[in-house]
Amino acid sequence: MVSMVRAFIAIPCPEELKKNMLEIQRAINKLGKMKLVEPENIHLTLKFLGYVEDNKLNKLIDALNFISENRKFEISLRGIGAFPGPGYVRVIWVGVDKGSDKIMIIQRGIDEKLSSHGFEKDKRFHPHFTLARVRSVDKQQIRRFLREKETLEFGSFEVTEINLMESKLSPGGPIYSIIHTFELS
Repeated sequence: MVSMVRAFIAIPCPEELKKNMLEIQRAINKLGKMKLVEPENIHLTLKFLGYVEDNKLNKLIDALNFISENRKFEISLRGIGAFPGPGYVRVIWVGVDKGSDKIMIIQRGIDEKLSSHGFEKDKRFHPHFTLARVRSVDKQQIRRFLREKETLEFGSFEVTEINLMESKLSPGGPIYSIIHTFELS
């Protein structure tokens, strides 16, 4: 029987920035019913791969080795937003200001390399760190909150690595572990 791994590619978030996000999570949690992302699980997903056969992971890693050719770069986290939008909120996120262009280039490269391995290209990619998945929320309160926080600064950090991650689903939420790290030059 073929073993499967639920995988994604992500930029990790440093601990000090997670602390800033935790304060916002506490505030948004009062606005409705939602599932907050555990602080240890906050990251920027470049591509969700879904279930991948174990024996294909090495081929994917080979295809993704180009990531290490990228130089380290600075990103700044700024603003809070929602998907699909403020009128209908399903996901609340922290945005990327400085460095989002570099993230887009790397993400398009990932899409390009993995399309030959049967992965569909992302039609709409927006660099963000997910804070919460919303079940129900007071629309007026959330709109006001998003407006007030649309320019909130969270800080910045240097992206030094990008990880191929495994996500094991459990009743307490997903458990993430690193499959492979691509160190940036």
